[in-house]
Amino acid sequence: MFTIRSIHISLEIWGAIFCLIAAICIFYSRSLKKRRRALILLMQLSTAFLLSMDACAWGFRGYPGDLGFYMVRISNFLVFLMSDIILLLFHDYVCSYVFDGKERNEFPASAKLVYAAGFAGIALVILSQFFNFYYYFDSANRYHRNWLFPLSMAPGIIQITIDLFFLLKYRRDLKKELFVSMISYIVLPCTAMVIQVFYYGVSFINIAINISMIFLFITAMIEQGRTNYELKIDIMVSQIKPHFIYNSLTTIKHLCKKDPELAAETIDEFAKYVRGNLSALSEKKCIPFEQELEHVKSYLSIEQKRFGKRIHVEYDIETVDFWIPPLTLQPIVENAVKHGITKKIEGGTIRISTSKEKDYYIVRVEDNGVGFDSTHQNRNSSEKHIGIQNVKKRIENMLGGTMYIRSIPGKGTAVEILLPK
Repeated sequence: MFTIRSIHISLEIWGAIFCLIAAICIFYSRSLKKRRRALILLMQLSTAFLLSMDACAWGFRGYPGDLGFYMVRISNFLVFLMSDIILLLFHDYVCSYVFDGKERNEFPASAKLVYAAGFAGIALVILSQFFNFYYYFDSANRYHRNWLFPLSMAPGIIQITIDLFFLLKYRRDLKKELFVSMISYIVLPCTAMVIQVFYYGVSFINIAINISMIFLFITAMIEQGRTNYELKIDIMVSQIKPHFIYNSLTTIKHLCKKDPELAAETIDEFAKYVRGNLSALSEKKCIPFEQELEHVKSYLSIEQKRFGKRIHVEYDIETVDFWIPPLTLQPIVENAVKHGITKKIEGGTIRISTSKEKDYYIVRVEDNGVGFDSTHQNRNSSEKHIGIQNVKKRIENMLGGTMYIRSIPGKGTAVEILLPK
């Protein structure tokens, strides 16, 4: 016969299973920003652990013997501890949107107060194991609230109040579905908290957290789909090179009169270049680096015929045994040609290299062109480098990689890509 207790345990187990499945989906998602992806992943895993421990606490409540003695105490301690940890993770998740691009030391004082409240709550949970602030167990291993139990909710109330303030203040900067899901993570547990004060036959707070995590997971998947779409648009825009196409055709036209064999060779290279760009439209995932490198070689071969000895290319390819987002290397090399070495009368050299470290594959593109001052870019300069910013975004979202740009005016530019293995 089913009882409220057995139904409650079943709901929590199923909630834990859902959170684990959600965590797996998020783990294999590459379109979310690295920090947000890590936070929502940790929140799902923490919630799964919280629900499983609460199910264990209810299952062993009143269980006799040493097994019941230890299990009921350990599980209840972990339930209280994980509740405070999840709130800290949620706060970080909120801040990753409302303070996008800022480090924790740049957050306002009110945001830092959440961390203080959270760690204070964790410290009180630990102390409660020795002084029974929040609860105690009788000789039959049954759980009972103690008179300071409401104090266990105080740090959480401080945290969610501040997070609610941030969400309301910056609501115009958030997508509607994201704002609603984050608000639900505050409203539902708060409502359950009020009920929990008067009745604790069911863990309403944990069930409310589970429902809110479902909303957050759905929102994360919506964001992933939107990001994939935006990345695809970025790729499409980066492929539209009317000036390059016009210049290539003009070069081929002149070569037809001057050197027909070289003109035919250039047509083949131009066809490879166009085919490589068009194939990127159908690519939904990363491609082998070797494929991207061949695309770049086609591009550079055409440019060398156009500019002659002003463009010199060096390759130092240690490894090609890795994958990369389509049209990652080509915009970087094109930037080096267009805004680097061809700006010098005598031209210059582009060096493309790859190497393999313990945890990363490294791709470098270096040129000895005119360089630029990255600390004083004007608007026109920023527009010139918009393709590079799109590349950086795709590397971060699709592979969790990073890209660094170092440039010295008059000496050249170096771009380094780190791709985790």
